[in-house]
Amino acid sequence: MSEQIVRQHVRIHAPIEQVFDFFADHKRFITLLGARCTVIQPGTPPPYGLGSVRRMGFGPLAFEETTLTYKPHEQLEYAITRGGPMRAHRGTIDFRREDDTTVVDYVIRFEARLPLIGPLIAKALALAWSLNAPRALKKLERAT
Repeated sequence: MSEQIVRQHVRIHAPIEQVFDFFADHKRFITLLGARCTVIQPGTPPPYGLGSVRRMGFGPLAFEETTLTYKPHEQLEYAITRGGPMRAHRGTIDFRREDDTTVVDYVIRFEARLPLIGPLIAKALALAWSLNAPRALKKLERAT
């Protein structure tokens, strides 16, 4: 099955420290996709750092994501480590300061477990982002 890639590139008018903290916080980050999650294992540093695990979805679509990279103000990386309709999943979020803004490059790569659903999942993720992220990021900008 072919690899699917979903890319988001955003410029946020907020300090890199606040933007990183927003994306690292599982419960705030997930608002970008209009979903909810439960933290089932804290990481280092607590609660959302390296090794933290969050559960998302419900029933047979539920899955767990584990934080693999936690470099403050630089990079977050996570992978689905249990369940869900995707395999070989990796989400990478890179942060960089540019003038008085923070530039975020977010890339999700995955393969679908079943034929033909990969493009549907990719479109659903992109749609969820476009419907929810602008509002959540504007709220973050207003909070600074």
